[in-house]
Amino acid sequence: MIHFPRKLLTTFSGCALKRNQPLRVFVRLNSSTKNLQDENNQSAPKENGIPTKIVGQPTSFSHPHLVSPGELVPGLPVSEFKSRRSEFMKKLVNSIPKENRGKGHTVVVPSASKSYMSDHIPYIFRQNSDFYYLTGCLEPDSILIMTSLPDSENIYQTVLLLRGCDEHSEIWDGPRTSVDDAPQMFRIDLALPYKELVPFLTKHLSDRNTDNFWYLPGSPLNYDTDRCIKTIINTCKINPPICPRRVLSTLRLLKSPAEARLMLETCKVGSAAINNAMACTKPGTSEHDIHAVIDYYSRRSGAEHLAFPPVVGGGHRATAIHYIHDNQILSNGELLLVDAGCQKFSYNSDITRTWPVNGKFTEAQAVLYDIVLSVQSTLLLILKEQRPTLDRLFDLMCQILGSYLKEEGIISKSVTGSELITTAYKYCPHHVSHYLGLDVHDTPLILRNIPVQPGMVITVEPGIYIRPNDQSVREEFRGIGIRIEDDILITQRDPIVLTEKCLKNRNEIEDIVGSRDLPK
Repeated sequence: MIHFPRKLLTTFSGCALKRNQPLRVFVRLNSSTKNLQDENNQSAPKENGIPTKIVGQPTSFSHPHLVSPGELVPGLPVSEFKSRRSEFMKKLVNSIPKENRGKGHTVVVPSASKSYMSDHIPYIFRQNSDFYYLTGCLEPDSILIMTSLPDSENIYQTVLLLRGCDEHSEIWDGPRTSVDDAPQMFRIDLALPYKELVPFLTKHLSDRNTDNFWYLPGSPLNYDTDRCIKTIINTCKINPPICPRRVLSTLRLLKSPAEARLMLETCKVGSAAINNAMACTKPGTSEHDIHAVIDYYSRRSGAEHLAFPPVVGGGHRATAIHYIHDNQILSNGELLLVDAGCQKFSYNSDITRTWPVNGKFTEAQAVLYDIVLSVQSTLLLILKEQRPTLDRLFDLMCQILGSYLKEEGIISKSVTGSELITTAYKYCPHHVSHYLGLDVHDTPLILRNIPVQPGMVITVEPGIYIRPNDQSVREEFRGIGIRIEDDILITQRDPIVLTEKCLKNRNEIEDIVGSRDLPK
């Protein structure tokens, strides 16, 4: 049994989001927030568990334009994180053989750590998605420990280890969340300094060395924490840990109503940014310019950053599926393929559109574009009517794409059956769908062989890529790459296209391309 050296602080009841509640509430800073920095190191009362001072992440006190009252992070109340932990522990216990379920369980989930591009030059910090999903904590070098007694998966204790306040470090990096504030803020039972990890967990596991020990190594790996865990395992002589990532992925796969609203928000921001990129595209513009436009408009609308290095490929460069150099000038007569998305409030969008640099599709470009758009429209209808697996959706994409290519005379009309599917795969060699959420390629341990179900967010992204030297097709089709990708929320009723505001009708695209200059 865990021994708690501190008196547990009173927790509070989080405020659940209602279905029609607006995603954001914007308020004006008032006089009570004038001297936030001065108040940071003073003890302060808490409102709904949130300290009325600056801490290590935005709160409704310090950032009322981002976080509404009753929320731990934008769009999510603290009660949602506690519910996730409860469901996680239940699923964890039920995931192992019955003979082992009666044992106690100790679960360790570390946060991300800061990483550096060179000496003292950090990358922008991004929290580990699994740790964030369970805690809502945005602090680096933190650890969540969950422990249950034998035969009591419904009764568990949570411990959060944090770096804690450090006057010298905060001069350089800004405020941190104190150990004393963490229990009420994150609705956990006990908070400890990170430096107590080894003695605390060693004592706990020495007393309970028959526990099922679960450890979720970070991705990328948090080397300091991993080293400590290996030391503890050797000291306590316990069995190698079990990885709970697959169990947690089953939870993350299905989005709550609040998560769905956050996904809609990041998809709206990403869609608008790409529409703006279309409007700023003209011959002579560079791929790098378009990258910058998408980044600029995403951040202006509240995104933390882009979801991934975007593909901005003009002309034949669009046939390289993961082309990210974006260092070429866009020429008259070329198509531009852009695969981009943004992260807002930790959730990601992933959108692809293709448009003519000069605002007018050539006849060959229009033929291929209409094929891809028709394939995607058919797949969206199949999602509505059949609820297929993503792998089945891919097989259908190959069949439909092959049929259209044959119908337009782009491939031989004598190609049939499996050869038709193989030929279609040659021109679209990537999967047509993946899961989406806190990560762009979300929950990768969940195979794509399960039927789609309400709460999933997936992409639908057919494409055609004809290499410049492909002598098997007519010359006018060579060197053209086209992809159309939307983000789809599966519901009890019809699927919802979260990225529907991003233009993809050919006439609408031609109307907007080149309609204004680059931002000054």
